[in-house]
Amino acid sequence: MKLSLLLYRYIRPSLVILLLLMGLRGAVALSADSLAWRSVGVYDSWEHSPFLTGQLQGNVRVEQGVIAFQRSRYGSNTYGLRLDLSNTFELTPQPKYIHVRLLKPKAGRTMLIGLGKRRERAGQSDRTEQFWVYSTHTVEPGQWTDAVFPVKGAGGIDIHSLVVVPDCESTHNLASDFMAYVGTIAINDSPLSATLSSNYPLGFSPEDTTVAASEGVDSVSIVGRADEGAVVRAPKVDSDRRPRYANLLEHALEAVPGERIVFAINGQPAGKSSVSVDLDNDGRFAATECFDGTVDLPASIPYGCYRLRLERGLAVVDTRLNVHPQRVTINQEGRNGEVVAADGRALAALSVPFGKPFTVRVVPSHGFTFSGVRIRYGYKLNADRLLHGTPQYVEQVIPRSAFKSNGVGTIPAELVRGDIVVEGIFVSK
Repeated sequence: MKLSLLLYRYIRPSLVILLLLMGLRGAVALSADSLAWRSVGVYDSWEHSPFLTGQLQGNVRVEQGVIAFQRSRYGSNTYGLRLDLSNTFELTPQPKYIHVRLLKPKAGRTMLIGLGKRRERAGQSDRTEQFWVYSTHTVEPGQWTDAVFPVKGAGGIDIHSLVVVPDCESTHNLASDFMAYVGTIAINDSPLSATLSSNYPLGFSPEDTTVAASEGVDSVSIVGRADEGAVVRAPKVDSDRRPRYANLLEHALEAVPGERIVFAINGQPAGKSSVSVDLDNDGRFAATECFDGTVDLPASIPYGCYRLRLERGLAVVDTRLNVHPQRVTINQEGRNGEVVAADGRALAALSVPFGKPFTVRVVPSHGFTFSGVRIRYGYKLNADRLLHGTPQYVEQVIPRSAFKSNGVGTIPAELVRGDIVVEGIFVSK
């Protein structure tokens, strides 16, 4: 793409007027877990982007703690606002959630890219892409939204910069540039968006509310089963007190339609303990969805992830119930290459057994290699990740090191827990 700077026109953002109309409070919500940045710029993962070659300069302004960013039609679908952090943070196996206050005028998927380096690779650039992740819910146009991005890694990976991609869609149909605005950025343990209405109310504030360790919930499980989907454990707490509320929504118990489930808490049958399952996924527990320890799932219940709440005394645990088929489908997407089954079959609604490992082969196009494979597994994979705050699917990256030199590698059984989309992460050689 040949461009002249004379052909590129900056939009002059009326930021002060916008803030008066939209309200500064919606943009800036400082807290102890806020991430500070030392500089801002632009970024594009497309190696021939005019913003990387120097043909064009990005348009970024900062005023009253809000960053105005011009989304250019000349960048790729991953063109975004780069924030160089004042302090790095580590990607760990335990998920963290990055909250970005975002305002944009256009509908479309929103992505966050993490740039950083592995500690054991001294020569690696701190601008190496370490994660790509979509917002867990839709960012509605024309209003400040707390966009939430779940991130995790193997450990030993330090993130130096974040890239907010306000419009991760093809630019072929983008007739003109537009302005997007970013306010506070924070990282914490909460997957819930501060701007979405609350679902499944607790009746108490979970912050700083504790119970005695002996009264807490260490695990919830399904009686009579020993498979991987039969138990969810709460993080260990080295204290005589533990949080009254445990958010274990990134984990799930598993069942099939028509199954009778007898729940256990701390290894003992739940008995008269309260068990609630949102069987119609409408964001609330109706009276008919509250049970005494045992639940008979309807034979006609759709496959999906359902909010599951168990209560023991004052302690409350929220997790998911994954109601699954015996077989799931695998598809692949991406560009500059493809992922196929190890025997060469196309991953196009390919049927495979639930909960069993599956071997694939990554085939880059000429001039490309791959840095890993992104797996998205669960249900309604093209919709919002959160349904009334309950995750419907999980995203995880399998690194290049897990594959053989010929591109063959295995999707482990713990990731074959629903329908799957496999995406090769292809990069130029």
